Amino acid sequence: MKLLGFLEATDNDWSFWTEWLKGLLDGRPLDWELQHQVALIDDAIWDAGPEAVAAEIERIRRHFELEQEVARLKEQLAAVERTPAAALIGDNGGPPLEDAAVRALQTDLALIWKQVEELEEEIAKPSPSPSLLEKIAKTLWEISLRMAAYCGSVADGMIREGTKELAKAGAKWTAGATVVTFTAQTESVQSVVKAIGAFVKALQ
Repeated sequence: MKLLGFLEATDNDWSFWTEWLKGLLDGRPLDWELQHQVALIDDAIWDAGPEAVAAEIERIRRHFELEQEVARLKEQLAAVERTPAAALIGDNGGPPLEDAAVRALQTDLALIWKQVEELEEEIAKPSPSPSLLEKIAKTLWEISLRMAAYCGSVADGMIREGTKELAKAGAKWTAGATVVTFTAQTESVQSVVKAIGAFVKALQ
């Protein structure tokens, strides 16, 4: 298609429009809410030229993607609260982890909620603070590393007790559920951190 070829060949940043057109042609259009937000770009920005429009679209897109990642993380947090594994944190089928480690993990889960609330409040502002967003990202990243370490400890406990053949089937299930649940949680937290970074870059 000539239009698609033109968009791909031009020096201007038409990446959004190229993807938009490809999506229409392939029957996989971009998210309608994202398209709606692009359509609402102020006339002054459109009049400022392709570079200004491309920069605004990038900001809108990264903001939209960040909101989606936050929504997924909140779903994960809710899942953690619903799963039986959450009530049995620290039970790895063998010798329990130190109470301090369990309490620290529970504190981190509460801290994630707090950081998510601050993040949502900040990105809802007309001019979010890059420095505050980076601070939130740093805190979430550190939490994700601690959670990953905790999952590793639980997995190690499963291996040790499995080798000794001392763990009961129910305890093994609990440990497995804990590892799976918190591994998914860790990945969601890190995805939000990456989305924050992309959004901050678009603000600059």
